[in-house]
Amino acid sequence: MEESRKKPIMIAVIVVCLGAAAFITFRGGSGGGGGFEDIPNDATVWVKCNNPSCNAEYEMNEKEYYKQMREQPFDPDAPSAPPLTCEKCGKPSLYLAIKCANPACGIVFFKGAAGPNDFPDRCPKCRISKMEEDRKQRLQGGGG
Repeated sequence: MEESRKKPIMIAVIVVCLGAAAFITFRGGSGGGGGFEDIPNDATVWVKCNNPSCNAEYEMNEKEYYKQMREQPFDPDAPSAPPLTCEKCGKPSLYLAIKCANPACGIVFFKGAAGPNDFPDRCPKCRISKMEEDRKQRLQGGGG
């Protein structure tokens, strides 16, 4: 291709790339979703103490949970998130937990308690999994 034709094409490619970069930057900066500020102020999460002499389980404000998690030292080689300090025993042994979706059971357990090859929210006591039930309903409803 001759030099006089290459130059306009190269300029067009550069302009398109700069436009795409500007679009991505401004779109990402305008709260594209999934941010800390998108969590409702009254949202809660279940937490459970892994200290055998405590075993406390309680609901915690979700924003507060993630705020405390941000303040924890980050170790990319760690197998799980670092524990928070339990408000009952004061030990660093508090982890995110799940409350059983079955009202008749209602126990609070650690994610994945039913085993590594199962739904992470399956209750180890009554074996109910809300994720599994939701998936079954979607499949029965035609996937929509």
